[in-house]
Amino acid sequence: MLDYMPSPLLTLPSELIKTLQQAMPAAMYHSLLTQCSAVTLLNGGLSNQNYRLSCPTGDKVLRVNQRHSNWCNRELEIECWRAAIDANIAPQLEWVSDDKQFYLSEFVAQPHGDWSQFSSMFGHSSARPLAAMSHPHVDAVTLLAQLFASLSQLPVPSKSITVSAQWQQYAQQLAQYSAEQTQGQWQQAWQQLQCMNVRVRHWLSQLESCVLLPIFCHRDLTPHNLLLSSTSACQTHDDNVDQAKLYCIDYEYAVASHPLFDLASAVATHELTNEQVNQLTHKVIVQYCQMASLTDVAAAKAALPAAINCFWLFSAMWALLMAAETTQEDTLAMSKYIKFYNQYLALIH
Repeated sequence: MLDYMPSPLLTLPSELIKTLQQAMPAAMYHSLLTQCSAVTLLNGGLSNQNYRLSCPTGDKVLRVNQRHSNWCNRELEIECWRAAIDANIAPQLEWVSDDKQFYLSEFVAQPHGDWSQFSSMFGHSSARPLAAMSHPHVDAVTLLAQLFASLSQLPVPSKSITVSAQWQQYAQQLAQYSAEQTQGQWQQAWQQLQCMNVRVRHWLSQLESCVLLPIFCHRDLTPHNLLLSSTSACQTHDDNVDQAKLYCIDYEYAVASHPLFDLASAVATHELTNEQVNQLTHKVIVQYCQMASLTDVAAAKAALPAAINCFWLFSAMWALLMAAETTQEDTLAMSKYIKFYNQYLALIH
């Protein structure tokens, strides 16, 4: 007599399984329970965790959102994700729990290679090496430019925020935390940020002077949020070829905002040569100017370094906010976020 083998789905944490079973329609849960042949942790982020569920009908991704991540508007996130699905630049979303804690989506394979290999933090093009590691058989500039073209055509999200408003929002939250925060490193970091106010206002002024209209803005186009997938393009009646294509995931920060912010996040976090950065910058900015999102090419190019600085500034402020939300006793978590803060701040030029 064969021993009973429990479903791999049940290897997930027991509390998670219990909550998932209560949230998911019974037929869907039973299907996953019986069909799932393996469970793999894809990543354990600060605001969510993602698990790959191997299934004969196609692998899926189960995303579990942290309940405490109330800084994220999940309704807006779903709105933006579905808009990207309609443009065929995001994985299909199969199910969302009523409380938005769970998402079940299509798993997108990367047959051409893992795009996260492009991940690197240089901050500004002047700090880049003359030659960066090349990704085999992939034209990074063309693929990124195509993705930007698709994102720029998406419907403008229902929520809009300027870079100035984002800075003020973060600063106000940090000011509130500072009244209660007793950790010395945290207070030192907060004072450091306040000393940058004059420089920050200069960057914001540069950005505000070259924008005409807000557009769909993902606001976190790092290599870890891009997937190098493929589409089958018919060349002849009997000859198909796989073409590389970028898919975009994780729409937690997506809003209507400044067109240069997405370009800044991509340039800041991708390992590209100076020539590639210049090519990508020119292609994307010309496109934005043709859409009447930016005033002119020269002004936008001149403002891009300010946008990159704002990207790292907001990253540092976010890390300090996360540090403030840790308990006073959790010194390990506090140290981790302070380390992130210092790393991000060092990338500002």
